[in-house]
Amino acid sequence: MNKFVKFAALAATVLVTTPALAAPVGVTGAPPSATARIIRPLSLTSTGSLNFGTIVLNGVTANRTVALSSGNVLDCGAGTTELQCSGATSVPTYNVRGTNNQVVTVIKTASNLTNSTDGTTLSMTPSGVNSVTLTNSGAPGFDFNIGGSIVIGAATTDGVYSGTVNVEVDYQ
Repeated sequence: MNKFVKFAALAATVLVTTPALAAPVGVTGAPPSATARIIRPLSLTSTGSLNFGTIVLNGVTANRTVALSSGNVLDCGAGTTELQCSGATSVPTYNVRGTNNQVVTVIKTASNLTNSTDGTTLSMTPSGVNSVTLTNSGAPGFDFNIGGSIVIGAATTDGVYSGTVNVEVDYQ
């Protein structure tokens, strides 16, 4: 009888210290779905340059804007006689590659053009599209042009001004 009592006490101890195990239960109804969109990294290349041509200062009395559209159309100070523009102009062409049907934001940041003679600067503001939708994956990519504008004031000195056109792209 003593062995039976010890065995019963041992069995009771095991039952008390062992947690009760419940059977697993699944989701009632349809389980949630999972998705992942995988896209190619973007690449951006450029060819050509942004060239405003030759601008002749003719008694500039106030700030005048010279703008070159992304379609390579020059506006030389909105018709003022204080500036005279001539010579060939050009705009750079950018090519962005990524994943088909994705919208890409075109980020344009102002930069300075520096006079190689005296170090003075002109602020250059790029212009053009704000976003593009990729029509293919990878090559040939999507081409777009970037124009820009500069402001010429009475204190602007003569010389050749040069700098960079700052453009980046990112998926929306």
